[in-house]
Amino acid sequence: MQVRVYDDGAERDCLLVLGWGNRCRHENVRWLVDRLAERYRVHAVELPTHITDVRREWVDPVRRYAADLDEFPILAHSAGGLTTAHLDADGVTNRVYLSPWWGDDLPFPKTVVEALSRLPITEPFLPTGTLEREAIGDLATEAQMRDGPDAASPAFLRTTRRAHASLPPARENAVAFCSLTDRIVDPRAIGERLPADRIRLYDGGHELFSSSARDRHIDTVLDALERGPDALS
Repeated sequence: MQVRVYDDGAERDCLLVLGWGNRCRHENVRWLVDRLAERYRVHAVELPTHITDVRREWVDPVRRYAADLDEFPILAHSAGGLTTAHLDADGVTNRVYLSPWWGDDLPFPKTVVEALSRLPITEPFLPTGTLEREAIGDLATEAQMRDGPDAASPAFLRTTRRAHASLPPARENAVAFCSLTDRIVDPRAIGERLPADRIRLYDGGHELFSSSARDRHIDTVLDALERGPDALS
């Protein structure tokens, strides 16, 4: 896990946990960080890509890092949303999720997925598929597309499926932004965990910050970090 701190003199902290394959060097991630840094000292977490245990390699390192922060909101995208949904940490004010990865809608029969996840293999060889730019967001750059993970291991599939199945109930201070046409995570899993009045829909790809809709929603995202679910009412 890598953490990069962006400190432009703000007095408050914000924990930003990025998604699978997101990196701070990506132009659209920096756009998001820059908006956050207008109000917060941003602690941007880059999750390791090829893991075999969600709790040991994603959740626990984030928990240890967050233990050194005082009061802070969480902004989490995709796999970051899966990670922080399992995170119990003192000082968390509000939780804002961008397209949280709380469930899969894989284009394979369930029996095939279960069989693959049982293989005792940690090497990533299962292709994740080639996505069009619009699936990520119409503003996605070539660098983002090139850096995206192109394979996963059976061990990765196994641990993430277990993490989905063992999600704790959603916290009362949580809201989510998502697109109903998301082709990477299952929007139905978001709707099953949060009531409609704590979900804000947008038109775009999996990454709000890589979609043209970002300018229409970023102020609400920032407001939700401050006020929680009241920001969507």
